[in-house]
Amino acid sequence: MNETKLDWSDLNLFLAVARGGGLAAGSRATGLSPASLGRHMVALETAVGAVLFQRLPRGYVLTTEGEELLKEAGAVEAHIEAIRDRRAGRDRARPVVISAGTWMCRFLAQNIRRIADDNVRLVLQSGEAVRNIGRREATIGLRNARPMEDAHAVRKTVPVNFAPFARPDAADIWIATSAATPSGLWVHQHRSGLIGTEVSNPRTLLDLARERAGQVVLPCFVGDSECDLVRTGPPIRELRHDQWLVVHGEERNTPAVRQTVDKIYKLLRKNRKLFAGEMES
Repeated sequence: MNETKLDWSDLNLFLAVARGGGLAAGSRATGLSPASLGRHMVALETAVGAVLFQRLPRGYVLTTEGEELLKEAGAVEAHIEAIRDRRAGRDRARPVVISAGTWMCRFLAQNIRRIADDNVRLVLQSGEAVRNIGRREATIGLRNARPMEDAHAVRKTVPVNFAPFARPDAADIWIATSAATPSGLWVHQHRSGLIGTEVSNPRTLLDLARERAGQVVLPCFVGDSECDLVRTGPPIRELRHDQWLVVHGEERNTPAVRQTVDKIYKLLRKNRKLFAGEMES
């Protein structure tokens, strides 16, 4: 047997013909024409230096050499499938960590059924700190600025606008956050004399606004979705930014990562007007 000429694709086709008992069944299993399969079988017989089939009117019958090759090729096939199963299991066990700011992470959580998959374990990592994708601190990042690192694959998604919000009967004061976010800094710079309450977690701004505690600056996709809140001013031009999806270049073609990125992108684009502040109630 001249092993240097063996091609696994021909062995795979051989398994289909041998198990099906002929070219017609092999054709249905592989999608190749009977004539093409016949040529592959002749090439395989030349490579192994043996006749593998008795070609009879009722179909193909394996010779002794063919029976032996069927066992060997079947064992190889089982080994390859075991490797694929192990790798698929590792891919399912390896989490896809999505790093996003407080409000974007909240939006993803509200739409988790649109981005989740039974075969992918997602981790939502909420926080204002930018996680280092290159050091694998996160798998996917959602950022308010385009990253400069060349190793990253990036995709611009939607524009995001911010505006002041409050209950119609809210107290005439402002609520600030000490978190180092652009919206938090804007309140300190432009409404410092009117701040009555300050919080450490931006998520608490929404809770206090619902309780009529004062005005807060929120992304429009958050504030406009709250039926009890109204805008108390126009979108704040200085806070407008584009949202970017970021993934390490070596990770982007991993099936679990690729499908998660695609789902997040479609979800954001579907809600483009909400993020842009064009759906004020």
